[in-house]
Amino acid sequence: MRLQDVDPKDLRLATNKDLGLMFNHSGSDNSAVSQVDLPVSQILQMHFDDQSGTATCSWSLDGRISPALFRQFIRSAAYARVSDVTLQSNAQPRIEICGKLYRLEGRAWSATEIESILEETYGAASGAAEIRGQKTLDYSYETPCLDGPKQRFRVNATGIHGSSGFDIEITLRRLPDDPPQPSEVGLESGDIRLMTPDSGLVIFAGATGSGKSTTMAALTVYHLQNSAHPVKIVDIQAPIEFTYMTTCREGCSSSMIGQSEIGRHLPDFAAGVRSALRRKPHIIMVGEARDRETISASLEAALTGHLVYTTTHAGSVDECIRRLLAVFTVSERRHRAIDLATSLRFIMVQKLLPLRSGKGQTALREWMSFDSDVRETLLLIPSRKWPLRIRDCMQGRISQFGLHCDSRSFQQSARQLLTAGLITQEAAEQYAAPWHDQARDEPKW
Repeated sequence: MRLQDVDPKDLRLATNKDLGLMFNHSGSDNSAVSQVDLPVSQILQMHFDDQSGTATCSWSLDGRISPALFRQFIRSAAYARVSDVTLQSNAQPRIEICGKLYRLEGRAWSATEIESILEETYGAASGAAEIRGQKTLDYSYETPCLDGPKQRFRVNATGIHGSSGFDIEITLRRLPDDPPQPSEVGLESGDIRLMTPDSGLVIFAGATGSGKSTTMAALTVYHLQNSAHPVKIVDIQAPIEFTYMTTCREGCSSSMIGQSEIGRHLPDFAAGVRSALRRKPHIIMVGEARDRETISASLEAALTGHLVYTTTHAGSVDECIRRLLAVFTVSERRHRAIDLATSLRFIMVQKLLPLRSGKGQTALREWMSFDSDVRETLLLIPSRKWPLRIRDCMQGRISQFGLHCDSRSFQQSARQLLTAGLITQEAAEQYAAPWHDQARDEPKW
């Protein structure tokens, strides 16, 4: 495919001279053009084969992958709206687009090249030594575009077993230029109302890559643009994924946000939350709450009258409750269960499903609102029974404790998406499988 053969609408993502990898999806034959440190007159070609899951290109990688060539490669991937790039020592790169993984054909990238890329992205020569010292690196990386803003990535670098005994894996996730509006992530006004209480704990859960941080960013935008209720937000992330400078400049609200990054500005999430309490915020955004210290600090902040948003890894609302309680020791679980029942306001769990059109993904969500009646009822039930009672409630079964809830299950959400023609029947059945009776056992706490 030549550059002059490309329909102008297929280059709509290119906002400057660096065209990058522009995908033209058509069935199983996805074509692209790429520029790798070459003049526009020497646009190169790339072909993606959905059946074999491979990507081939006309440019040679026989030479060394220099930092400059890597920057052009990752920048081009960003223009193509690639979501993730995974690099391993002595392996071919993998590229993920709309949930599908492609293997870049050609030679494997050597351990030396991967270490050079690590130094380029980490910004220090000590990265490989730190990883060999059993440290996992989580950081952000940005590279300039020719005629536009810098492109940012969230990066994880980890040691893995390999042919040399100790290899390195680098995973780069592209971060959008601007945070999304609530409507862009499918949040309706009713959803926003439930997610914006005056105080308490709101949790977004799901697997890695399910869009939890994106949904939380959309809520951040909502608060910053709400001129009727200006707020001060403290945002603690690892690393910072979305920035809100444009939102604050363009909005008419008096709201403000201060963002801090773990490992750069703060030692950990728990310390960040405790520091936030001394900064008189209205809202505290906690990028991730999975350990005992961070969950405890988040509960304490919510109990002192703050609105706290955070994310965690869980596959359902009841599993989220179970995981939050399981981090505490037996001796402190009862006390923390009372704190959770008192402060919890809303849990949303989401997955990403492929669109019927094959050109993107949409969020499948289940959620539950914890109003005062639900919270008071939970306090009457032993905490070990909470996950089961919550699951019964979401399925429409009324338990002996009379727990009623405002909720939506994955199955109900899937039916809505199916009716709207956004997803296929196969996707609905795969991602919104019915509850399993064998999962109804209460945890042996």
